[in-house]
This record gives sequence, C-alpha cells and structure tokens, in this order.
Amino acid sequence: MAKRPAGSNQAMEYLRVESTETVVASILNKGMIGITRLTRDTPNHGHVDQHVTEDAFLMSVQLADYHGDLWVDGRKVDFPRSRKGNFTLYDYNRIWQADMKSAFDCVNFHIPRAALTALEEDLGSQRIETLDVAPGADIDDPTVRGLTGALLAALEKPEQASRLFVDQVGLALATHMATTYGEAAPKPAVHSGGLAPWQLKRAKALMDAEISGDLPVSVIAGACGLSASYFTRAFKLSTGMPPYRWLLQRRIDKAMSLLKTSGMSLSDIAAGCGFADQSHFTRTFSRAVGLSPGMWRKASRT
Repeated sequence: MAKRPAGSNQAMEYLRVESTETVVASILNKGMIGITRLTRDTPNHGHVDQHVTEDAFLMSVQLADYHGDLWVDGRKVDFPRSRKGNFTLYDYNRIWQADMKSAFDCVNFHIPRAALTALEEDLGSQRIETLDVAPGADIDDPTVRGLTGALLAALEKPEQASRLFVDQVGLALATHMATTYGEAAPKPAVHSGGLAPWQLKRAKALMDAEISGDLPVSVIAGACGLSASYFTRAFKLSTGMPPYRWLLQRRIDKAMSLLKTSGMSLSDIAAGCGFADQSHFTRTFSRAVGLSPGMWRKASRT
C-alpha cells in the first residue's frame, strides 16, 4: 500500500464514509491511482465535507443507481441521476459540493494528473491539461465499466490482490481515459514481434522470484528496457496471455508439482506458491483446475 501524499483526497475522508477498502495502482512507477469502494445502504447521507484542492480527478463509477444534488464552483449542476455502470468525473482543481440523497454503492478512482502525464512517452502527446467530461455528466463507457468490474474482487479482499494485476488494470484505465477524454492519441507500436528471448527470460525470472504478484509491472518492464504499457502488450504476444495470468498459471503449476511430489501441508504449499492463505489457495486452485487441492492430490497419486 502506497503512502498517501500530503494534501491528497486519495483516502476520500471528506465523503465521511467509514469501513472502505482501497487498493493502489502504480502507473509507470510515477502516478498512483487510488481505487476505493464506498457503500451506504440507507438514503440521506447528506452534504459531504470540503475536499482538498489538488491536481487530480475523481472518477466515480456507480454499482447501483444514485441520485443527489451537485454544485461546482458555487453553481448548482443539472444532475438528475447517475445510473448503474456509468461514471461521473470531478476535477479537484474546481470546488464542488454534493448532497448525497440516495443510498449508494460506487467505486471511486483518485486519478492524479501525474498518472496521465506519465503516459506521454507511450502516447506521443503533449501534457494532458484536462479530461473533457462536463461536470455532472453521466457517462456510459463499457471500457470503464469492464475495468471496474475486474477490480471488485481485489477491493473485496485487498490483502489477496495481486499487485501486478491491479497495476495492469490501473494502466489500462489511465490509458483509456487519456486517449478517450484527454488530448492524447495512441502511438503506433514500433514493432509487434513480442519480447526478445532475453527479455522474456528476465521477465519470467522476476515474476517467478516474486510469485505472490507484489512486484509492480513497471519494475519488470524497466528490467527489460521497456515502458510498462509496451511490455504488457509484448508479453501477451510472446506468451498468449497478460503477465498476471501467466503468473497465476505459474502459481497453479508450482502448486500441482508440490501436491504431487511432496508431503507438504496445504497451508505450506499456499505460502510457498504466493497465496494469501490456505482458503485463498483452495478457491483459486479449484476455480482453475476444477478440483480442490486435496482432491487433486489424491487423484494424481492413484
């Protein structure tokens, strides 16, 4: 978990919602996107506190229909409703206030401009001064909706979340926002041949050494002399799967080997293969293989 910078809204205390879960995605080892799920089962949460003015955006993706009143720079904004699956964008350089009237369930993304400008080399753009989304606009964006859905399991159990996976989703989100709503345009790849053999070998060795998935994708990419976004594309071309899926399969393969050839307990195998605990190991293994680790061990020895 990254330390929250001073003068940041990343923890979203001003919304006065307790018991939240947050994960943080590193964008090219520069900008840090904070991702938090906030819920309230009853209506009339009321007026939120004043946020800190900073060079960042709040993107709120609704998991259920929401309505309330909204003011930006002292003027009331037409904001009848934000529908399930849609997002609303707020610029923290402006002063906005909300009266949250309905119950809510949302995933909020704290997106510093640094997370967007970190993409300039890959996108070939000038500095992204803003994201072109009107205050209070209810935006239906299937890509944002899909990426948010991919993060729900990580927000439910952040202690079990793969850092590599969260970084990749954060990178995809920042790139999408920059190219779709900012002043950036995608830069064609120089070549599409995947990783060089030495790069693939080094990337696999690094991920294998940190099998829990806590190594940021930017570190792996840097060891290969590549940007994070280019590395992710090239790795998939070389292996047929993105880095986090390759790592998950590696963990399952290693667990299978230990189950078949050793007398280690399931809890020891879980720890040795990078799972948070035995229950996390059992759920992940069963989902991938179709049998629980204990049943698979028994079947493999008959």
